[in-house]
Amino acid sequence: MNQPQYTSVDDLQAQTSLEDAAAKCGVTLDVQGTGRQVRLDCAFGCPGDHAGKREISVDTSNAQKVFTCHAYECQFHGNLLTLLHGWSTASRPSGDKLKGDEFKRVRDILTGGTAPIASPPPTTPNALPAATVTDPVRNTPLSESANEKARELVTLDEKFITDIAHMPPAAASYVRRHSSLTSALMRKWRVGVLPQDAGADKRGWSLRGHLLYPILSESGKLLAWASRDPLFEIKEQAFLSLSPDQRSQEKKPAKHRIPLDHHRGLELFGQHGSRTNEPGYREAVFNYGIIVVEGFNDVLGLDAIGVPSVGIMSNKVTDAQVAKIERFAKTLAGGKVTILFDVDEPGDAGAKEALWLLAQRGLIVRLGWSRAMHGEAFKGRQPESLTRDEWERIAMFLESSRIKI
Repeated sequence: MNQPQYTSVDDLQAQTSLEDAAAKCGVTLDVQGTGRQVRLDCAFGCPGDHAGKREISVDTSNAQKVFTCHAYECQFHGNLLTLLHGWSTASRPSGDKLKGDEFKRVRDILTGGTAPIASPPPTTPNALPAATVTDPVRNTPLSESANEKARELVTLDEKFITDIAHMPPAAASYVRRHSSLTSALMRKWRVGVLPQDAGADKRGWSLRGHLLYPILSESGKLLAWASRDPLFEIKEQAFLSLSPDQRSQEKKPAKHRIPLDHHRGLELFGQHGSRTNEPGYREAVFNYGIIVVEGFNDVLGLDAIGVPSVGIMSNKVTDAQVAKIERFAKTLAGGKVTILFDVDEPGDAGAKEALWLLAQRGLIVRLGWSRAMHGEAFKGRQPESLTRDEWERIAMFLESSRIKI
């Protein structure tokens, strides 16, 4: 008696191309790149606001086609089976792992052909389709949240440690490495470290030992707390030491944690309007434009030397952030913008994209630095590390390159 031939799921993943797998889910891919690493759009309802920018990187040389989403708030990873789940459901697997019925479903798609297509709802003859009204996406201040636990986080900074002598060792080590994180600046910006043990007060318990930054609205209301894991570099090194197959089974460590219901790409760190009342703020902004940087510490470090800036909390600017920067620039800075991203390869790439998007808005956009500018004097640097004298050098360059109208 003939036995049915058995083909393993791993073998099928190796034999199926990305395009063929996507076709089984009724999806046509827009692939960027060739060879071992290619880029795709995120298929998992990515909260990182990078849709259309092909944030997923796929290792096609790996039999299981392991991937990682590099969007700031996503960083999801998996293999071809996981992609099949995303293409057919536009969501992550339950618990971020394929198992049970979800695994069987994508296995059947891979082995049997195409994903089931839901039947359209019945319609009434000659009836016009109902209009769909979608409320604009916005971030709700924590004080106005329907969730009582979220409202309790408004005063979370009452627990923060800003004295390095009392911080947990990992957090203290991180703070020492960043000159922008002085006790005075952390208190001014409501930044601090959550204690490891706060007694009966369990607010923010999962972030104990992390450094927290407040994301404020333009009116100064708290929208979310963003955390930075001081052990990220150690965790990342351990993750990268794993084999590709092992990495596909593990969750990639996250440098920052931002609540999934918070739309980071709608906001700028340091956007609160009360800053315009600080001495010298309006003059600096008018002279140098809206200075746009990447990270939280960059904004703090520049503030320490009297240079106002806003952070996109990534190295890729979103359309919503571009629109907000345009409004700020035209209102406060005569239409001028200065880009001051990190002086490394990702920073240069992000700066090029930001320059293009902002220039299309009719703004006067200038680069403050790059790896090739200033005789490569700032290569490898970040804005948070700038001294006042170094900033004056950049400011003189900006002044000399100002367009005379």
